[in-house]
Amino acid sequence: LLALAGGVMFGYARGGRLAWLVRVPLRRNRLLLTAISLYVLGVLTGLLWEPMLGILAGLAWLTIAFYAWVNRAVQGLALVAAGLAANAMVLLLNGAMPLSVAAAERAGADSSALLIPTERVALGPDTLLPWLGKTVPIAFPPRPEVVSPGDVAVAAGLALAVTVGMTGRRLDPEPDSVPAGHETMERVAEPHGSVTL
Repeated sequence: LLALAGGVMFGYARGGRLAWLVRVPLRRNRLLLTAISLYVLGVLTGLLWEPMLGILAGLAWLTIAFYAWVNRAVQGLALVAAGLAANAMVLLLNGAMPLSVAAAERAGADSSALLIPTERVALGPDTLLPWLGKTVPIAFPPRPEVVSPGDVAVAAGLALAVTVGMTGRRLDPEPDSVPAGHETMERVAEPHGSVTL
């Protein structure tokens, strides 16, 4: 939320408009519905077998990562894809998102409260890819938190995408534009019907 708010602030500072975000060209939007369905299914099946929540939540993050990668022409979304993929990888490998108790203490957060969600687990010696877990302390006064490097990448990517989207700036060249230094080829009709290039 802080990243999105920062993106909106920078967007306005650059003369952008929030309404221009609807002009951002995004494809394969049904992937978002697929991701939501996977997570909801994970919550429901997790009531019967707890590990299913972590597995399906990881697949949901991977689906959103793929969606962001499909739309990587939008500045910032490639970074979002990388961050979500990193989160999904560590989640799937460990069955839950590892959280550093030491990092929680540095942030001034209650580690026991942060571990209440069933898809989180305390980081330990058997944790795979521990550096991708929630190891970055965020001492934000209203709500101290611990985030992962993937979360940081997602936040930065979203902030950039919002800022650029609000300015209404085109991310691709105009269809009829020609890069500098390239010659254009014109077809010229001759009197006798011949065509030269």
